Amino acid sequence: MLMNIANILISFVVSLIASSLAVVLALIIDRKRLPKLVITTSEETNVDRIYPESNVDAVGRWETFRVAVKNKPFTKPFHWIPRQTAENCRAQIEFSKLDDSFLFSMKGRWASTPELSYISKDAILSKLFHPDPVTIPVNEQEYLDIIIKNENYKEAYGWNNEAYFHKWRTPHYK
Repeated sequence: MLMNIANILISFVVSLIASSLAVVLALIIDRKRLPKLVITTSEETNVDRIYPESNVDAVGRWETFRVAVKNKPFTKPFHWIPRQTAENCRAQIEFSKLDDSFLFSMKGRWASTPELSYISKDAILSKLFHPDPVTIPVNEQEYLDIIIKNENYKEAYGWNNEAYFHKWRTPHYK
């Protein structure tokens, strides 16, 4: 009888340990499936455009500095595990000096979202305070506008939806 109780107790403990390990492993895998966004920059993310005289706010050559935000897939040997899509991504961009002292913060503007000059007047105010989010599927990327600079000016400016109200040069994002 004592031997039977000991066997039951050992089986229970082994089952408890195995179940605990399975739960922990499932939680780790589920956590790793969350989107993993990686920010990169390169010359191909940037845009260089020349605007004609008819565009009153943006005459001349303007360079836009952008970053690419990619939702990385799993690497081998775990590439068979599906990573989740990054949904409703919004950006908050912080600027600082080289000595890490804070300059300013602004809401980001995704390059693939409609520009304010192309949307209805009723929606402009909403888009100003709540820029459109984006969804980034696994192994795909979205471009995030950061800075814009005109070749005739020494200064560069943070670029987001507010720039449309300041002739592309938002004073507090200088």
